[in-house]
Amino acid sequence: MKKIPIGIDSFNEIISDNYYFADKSLFIKDIIEDGSKVLLIPRPRRFGKSLNMSMLKYFFTNKNAEKNRELFNGLKIEEETEIMKLQGKYPLIYISFKDVKKFSWESCYNKTIGLIKNIFKEFLYLADTLNEIDKEDFFSIAKKQATQEDYENSFKFLCELLYKHYGVKPIILIDEYDQALITAHTNGYFKEAMNFYRNFLSAGLKDNENFERAILTGILRVAKESIFSGLNNLKVDSILKNQFNYFGLSEEEVLEALKYYKRDYEIQEVKEWYNGYTFGKNLVYNPWSIINFIDNDELTSFWVNTSTNDLIRNGLSNLSSINYKQFVKLINLEPIEIEIEDNISFEMLDNPDVIWNLMLFSGYLTLNENKLVSFPNKEVRDFYITEFKRLAGYSINSFNSLLGYLMNKDIENFKGFLQEMFYTAVSYYDTDKEEKYYHNLMLGFVFGLSDNYEIRSNREYGTGRVDLLLKSKNNILPNYIFEFKVSKKMEDLESDCQKALDQIEEKKYGIEIENPVKIGMSFYGKEIEILVKEYFAYRFMLNWKMIIK
Repeated sequence: MKKIPIGIDSFNEIISDNYYFADKSLFIKDIIEDGSKVLLIPRPRRFGKSLNMSMLKYFFTNKNAEKNRELFNGLKIEEETEIMKLQGKYPLIYISFKDVKKFSWESCYNKTIGLIKNIFKEFLYLADTLNEIDKEDFFSIAKKQATQEDYENSFKFLCELLYKHYGVKPIILIDEYDQALITAHTNGYFKEAMNFYRNFLSAGLKDNENFERAILTGILRVAKESIFSGLNNLKVDSILKNQFNYFGLSEEEVLEALKYYKRDYEIQEVKEWYNGYTFGKNLVYNPWSIINFIDNDELTSFWVNTSTNDLIRNGLSNLSSINYKQFVKLINLEPIEIEIEDNISFEMLDNPDVIWNLMLFSGYLTLNENKLVSFPNKEVRDFYITEFKRLAGYSINSFNSLLGYLMNKDIENFKGFLQEMFYTAVSYYDTDKEEKYYHNLMLGFVFGLSDNYEIRSNREYGTGRVDLLLKSKNNILPNYIFEFKVSKKMEDLESDCQKALDQIEEKKYGIEIENPVKIGMSFYGKEIEILVKEYFAYRFMLNWKMIIK
């Protein structure tokens, strides 16, 4: 049985060491036939970018060409005879910035020039053919003794040397081009990093006549005027387009892998957890989560735990009041409409209105057929729930306490908990006269209980639509029915609360739910009133109320 390729992004290692491989080799054909001088393919992290780039590397490089040819035996690309004639024909420059994650510009710069140094060491044999000036420049870069300007121009210089040596222009592959900039943005040295990388990419890809073509991958889709200033030969294939569909796993590929490893889960379960990403017109699964699921034989979160997610967290922390309401809708399974910005720049990431585009291109939201966005699956949904708790200022233990109050029908502490959340997490200026605002907020507060409760909102029950119903998944926890009212005056809180309870009774909400705890709630600004009615199994009725002001 083939080994499971967790964390393996070397194409050579995958094939040579008998790891499982979903054949994406026709990506090579599409790249060649596309013909773009500079191609940027942004995709979310852990969706196969590095493996695909490694595959391109071993296909194009003229180093060990004959041995590398064997890596493609039996793959789909082998049947493309004209394409295979290009295998092993190019000098190749490959660099990955995925590990450039430093807390200071000095450390970032040292890491970057170290990567460039290692590339130059691969081509030490060129030194024998160089004049004294070029040789001096070459070794100063290889020894990390060159100036910053020399490193900014290093790829342009290396392309010139390779073209002179082989008479064939090299291919440039740059993996995770934006990782250093994302880290720089998070850690406060963005300006210094941007100046270097803009000059580096401009010299290597714009002011350079001596390369055949360049392919770049990253996470973010950014404006040409940002990092790619003045680069008029750039083509961007984002997740909104439909050309290079070789990232993520199709359902057919997932089913094949599950069958191979004898994982007997229903595909619907796997789909709910790891499917839902829309790339162009294709719906794909998260490959990182799938291979870890196969390895662990457990449906749980894998992908969201592979990164610090700092960029997303910072964006969520700076939500405007309008965006906060949209966020509440999202975690309550309501798609939202956003303006998709095709030309965002790194400089725009501090704008709170850009957060949804950042989430979309980073894989934390997906675009449906109606051009609305929502989270793609349960794995990402759980991340949102955790972040909602964090934004509300409450720990996981606090929300566990909320569950505990409901489990024990401890309405007094349940009420106190909610009141505290209203005082600390809700702005007075955000509260309005619409019931929907409080409805969404309450949904957000209880959504973290979804492991234990089926959470239903605005569903038809009896002769009306219930505001909120919590139905125990294990038939052990008590069931709850909520109806909400917004009071026009403080003194109306109590009577409105009674109206809410009366509506539950009159419209027969939850009539099929066994022994529900019925809760009427009324709101005025940040103030809450609760009236509870509970029917015990022996049909004794208890009425009581609590007012917190």
